[in-house]
Amino acid sequence: MLLTSLLWAALAATPSPVRCPTHEAAAVELGNADAPLRLSAYVDPASTSAATTWTELQRIVAEHGDGLTIAVWFVRPPQAYDPRIERVRRLALAAVRLGRVREALALVARRGPEFVAVALADESRHDGLARALAVERRALDDALAGRCDAARVDDASAMAAELARRSTLGALRLPAFVVGTFVFDDGPGLDRVRAELAREPVRSALRWRIEAEPAIAPPIRGTSETMRVPPPGGADLGGVGLPHRLVVVAQGEDDPNLFLTLPRALQFRAAHPGVLSVHVRALGRSFVATQLRQRLCAARLGGRELDYLRALAAAPDVRREPDEALIELLRALDAIADQDCDDADEPPATGLAEGAWLDGIPRSAAELDDLASLVRQGQRARRPLSLWTAIPAGEAP
Repeated sequence: MLLTSLLWAALAATPSPVRCPTHEAAAVELGNADAPLRLSAYVDPASTSAATTWTELQRIVAEHGDGLTIAVWFVRPPQAYDPRIERVRRLALAAVRLGRVREALALVARRGPEFVAVALADESRHDGLARALAVERRALDDALAGRCDAARVDDASAMAAELARRSTLGALRLPAFVVGTFVFDDGPGLDRVRAELAREPVRSALRWRIEAEPAIAPPIRGTSETMRVPPPGGADLGGVGLPHRLVVVAQGEDDPNLFLTLPRALQFRAAHPGVLSVHVRALGRSFVATQLRQRLCAARLGGRELDYLRALAAAPDVRREPDEALIELLRALDAIADQDCDDADEPPATGLAEGAWLDGIPRSAAELDDLASLVRQGQRARRPLSLWTAIPAGEAP
């Protein structure tokens, strides 16, 4: 009887497990919660550049007034779990509750994540941490006691990993962002964030216009059959059997038509498999055009078309300072090109027009910002095939 009583007393003294929400809200939101424009930011607070990113996010909110809200999620990079550094990410969530995010990120930038992690593990150094954050020691300890912070970081990191699969390159560097339906990453200065926020009203208006159109739209005129299905060559993702086709004709690897168009196209293909093929051709006989043409040929022969198009989708400065993976890719392509891709095997394109062509219709980079709406518009413009539509104009009886 006494043993049973002791067991019940022990069970009663055991703290009940904490039930953390499976879909936690963002770590913090900046700006007007009811703003028409929303940006989601995924930031690693254990990065020494996170303080700069945080400052720029606050500046962007100030630039937009009440027209923008930014939801900030604290995440870890993929495959970068370190129990020591996880303490730093939990500190950032504690700093949110204390209203000291700027101070916490500045401390990481100034002293480094390893120093902060060691200080967090040693309670005798919490007084110094509290002074750095300008809070009382007890308030800091209470904030650090949050039992759901690790789960919040895990959930947010899983969301970021899922977004990476929708991104242009199939991977995301941090900080990463989502505006509307577009996923991208940026440097600490957030120059691209500002550009994408400026484009989003145009994308949103185009989506609204397409959705408001009647289900049956008039057929689209002015289609170029040559640009709809160009001659063989170049790199082709998806083949000729898919219902929609984007043809990008460029004069070199640094041609703006590539890095302004391919990110949207590759992201659309990842989100909507089996809908859009992407065909890239080189135009001209210059050195850079020949280099692009031969590497496209090598990518096709070597089965590296997706890898090469992902590289072409990146900004030119990425290729000027390539990482090991890009260096390996270009070396492999050049080796194949030297052996199998001279001009006899891959002649320069003729009869093609520079730019981007969706289903044979020229499209600007601004129009392709909302590629999904253009594809829906093309689908609505289609008519059931009949004898008359199947016979080319001028050959009908």
